[in-house]
Amino acid sequence: MKGPRGGLTAPGQVLPIQRGAPPRLGQGFSVQSLDSVSVVLVSYDSGAVIGRAVASVPREAEIIIVDNASPEGTGFMDGLARPATLLPMARNMGFGTACNAGARAARGRHVFFLNPDAVLEEGALTTLLATAGRYGPGLLMPSIVGENGRLMRKEGSIFQPVPRGRRLKEQEIAGDYCTRFVHGAAFLVERDLFLEMGGFDERIFLYHEDDDLALRAEARHLPIIVVPEARVRHGGGKSSAPSLKRTFAINRLKKHSELYLRRKYGRPIAFLRDAARLGGGCLLAALTLDRHRFMIRAGKLAGLLDERGAP
Repeated sequence: MKGPRGGLTAPGQVLPIQRGAPPRLGQGFSVQSLDSVSVVLVSYDSGAVIGRAVASVPREAEIIIVDNASPEGTGFMDGLARPATLLPMARNMGFGTACNAGARAARGRHVFFLNPDAVLEEGALTTLLATAGRYGPGLLMPSIVGENGRLMRKEGSIFQPVPRGRRLKEQEIAGDYCTRFVHGAAFLVERDLFLEMGGFDERIFLYHEDDDLALRAEARHLPIIVVPEARVRHGGGKSSAPSLKRTFAINRLKKHSELYLRRKYGRPIAFLRDAARLGGGCLLAALTLDRHRFMIRAGKLAGLLDERGAP
C-alpha cells in the first residue's frame, strides 16, 4: 500500500518516517539469487547457539563467522552443518568492528547480518532479496520474533523513541513498511552501500551501533524497510553464556555507547538526574533481592560515573 508521497504504509496508517525520497520501485533493480548474499555472524563464546543459526542459512549463501577472540575458542566450527569461513580477530574488537571486518571480507553483492542466537525461517532470505529488487538501495529487516512469539520492534532510534503503546500491533501490519530503527540482530544491505556509509561506527564497542547506523541512514534519505513476510527467530541475549558479572559489564558498555552517541549528535547528558534514577533503581532491586536487575542498574550507573570521571 502506498501513501500520499509513495512511502510504504501499514493498514489505515501512513508512516512518513523517512525524510526525502521514499523507496523507489522498479528502477532497474533486479532480483538477485541467494549466491549474491554473504551472511555475516559475529561470535563471542557463542558456540552453544551459533550452529542453529548457521544451519538456517540457505546453502547458496556465503557464511562468514567473525570470532571476537572467544575465550572458549572456535572449536564450534567443527560441528557446523555446512561450510563457513572463519575470520578470527586478534582480540575482542566489539560488535561493530567485527561486522565491518566481515563485510569487507564478503564476496556477495548483499550482506545479511545475523546474530548467532537468531535463526532464519524458511524463505526469509529469498523474500528479503525480492524486496530489495523492488525498492532499491536501503536497509531491509525481517520481522524479528522473540522466544515468546512476540515481535521485537522499536520503530525509533535512541533519540526518536516510540512508546510501546503506540507501536504497530502485529494484526495492524499488512505489507512492507518504513521505520526509523534498524535492528542489528538481522538486516540486509548492499555491501558497497554499507561500506560507503562507513559501516558501523567502530568507536562503539557494544550496543547502539545500530541506532547510529539508522540515524546516518535517515540523514542520507535511505529507507529502512521492514518485510513482515521474512521472519527471524531471535533468542535475545543468548549469544554468550549469562552471568551476573557479564550483565554488569554489558550494561556498563551500553551506557558508554549511549553517552558517546549523545556527544556525537550534540544531545544533552543529564548526569545528576540519570545518576539519581539509576541509584534509585539499584536500591529498589536490592530491597527486592533482584540480583539481575541490580546488576543492570549498577552497570549503567558505573558507566555514567566513568563518563563523569573521564578527563
